[in-house]
Amino acid sequence: MSDYPSDPAMFAQLTPDENRILSTHLNSGWYKQGAVYPVLSEPWQETEALLKELSEAHHAAMQARLAARKELQARIGEPEQREPEAGQ
Repeated sequence: MSDYPSDPAMFAQLTPDENRILSTHLNSGWYKQGAVYPVLSEPWQETEALLKELSEAHHAAMQARLAARKELQARIGEPEQREPEAGQ
């Protein structure tokens, strides 16, 4: 919707709780801006762009956590490879 540059990586270090708190805060401000500024005004678009980046960072972090969990489960589920004993 907006032409602002996107950089979700700036939110990559947020924990899920920090992401949720910031998202709630920005959403609240976004709705308040809608009461003061026209919907497609610059301040509204800037906040909308930040919310989109925050959402993308949260989605990427969730995907990374799921991939790491699947990898760990795969490693745990694999039987250990043992050296064949002498004479076998």
